[in-house]
Amino acid sequence: MGKQLNNKCDSTLDGVEQDQIEIKEKEKKRHLAVIDIGTNSTRMLVFRNDQGKLVRVNKSVRYTRMGQGVNKTGRLHPDAEKRNMEALEEYKNIAADYGVEEFYLFGTSAMRDADNTAAYLDAVKEKLGFEIEVISGEAEAELGFVGVSQCFEEKILIFDIGGGSTEFIYGEDNELKRMMSINLGCVRCTEEYLFSDPPTFQELERMNEKIYAEFEQRTRGFLPTKPYKLIGIGGTATSLSTIKQELKTYCSEMVHESTITKDELERMIDSLAGKTIKERQNMVGLEAKRADIILAGAFLLLNIFKITGETIFTVCDYDNLEGAAYSRFVMENK
Repeated sequence: MGKQLNNKCDSTLDGVEQDQIEIKEKEKKRHLAVIDIGTNSTRMLVFRNDQGKLVRVNKSVRYTRMGQGVNKTGRLHPDAEKRNMEALEEYKNIAADYGVEEFYLFGTSAMRDADNTAAYLDAVKEKLGFEIEVISGEAEAELGFVGVSQCFEEKILIFDIGGGSTEFIYGEDNELKRMMSINLGCVRCTEEYLFSDPPTFQELERMNEKIYAEFEQRTRGFLPTKPYKLIGIGGTATSLSTIKQELKTYCSEMVHESTITKDELERMIDSLAGKTIKERQNMVGLEAKRADIILAGAFLLLNIFKITGETIFTVCDYDNLEGAAYSRFVMENK
């Protein structure tokens, strides 16, 4: 599924020297790509660096579920490796259609945790020629902040609910102040706590209690003083927005800067919890391949509301993909 996007959050470069204009004109037409290999999905952003502005051209997502079984076995599953290799091969072909000249690939939680990641990295390099950097949770959080800070300048607390981990990032005036990564994500929590379809009350209660206890303990002394804007990035936040708006197809402009209240989230949780995975797959606004993990993601978000005391958050469609693109290819040319 590819997403054609318009860039609303450009950052302008002033004072381009006259003797650099010709080089910059060539740069405007040069397409680049970043690929994020996450625990649930593998995503690619194709973009241009237009005189210091990040111009998004195409954003694609494939649900490769790299975190399949990692929490239990400590290893990447062969089926997950196969799905991801196929997605990377497809992305290489898509990028070729755009004339992409340079790539940056990074892996996150599942690849950090798996014992056999090095062998998979070698296989990808041998077959596709791609080098993949496995980044820390803190580096992942930093990329998320860079992406979001292109759109918001005030005091912000960002959360990024991924498949294997949740990142918290705090910043003021486009300056990152502190960040943390907690090994709780929607794939990890689903595999560890939810076994029935639909899940039982006891399963949901146990998961909810474990999430709250971990979040509350880990974020002591981390959370900033109020007021601040609570911002959500990543697939859980955007999916809950598309569910709320009943979007049949993803629309960046309708998702970006949309809001969800705690009351709205609790109503969505009640609706999701009573449905089987198959029934969730038919919900308007929800990607079918997220149907099994969206409930855990919603509970992670519910507990973010609890620990912060906030009652509303804003969705940002810019995340660590844009952050990686900006920091890797745009900032260095400023």
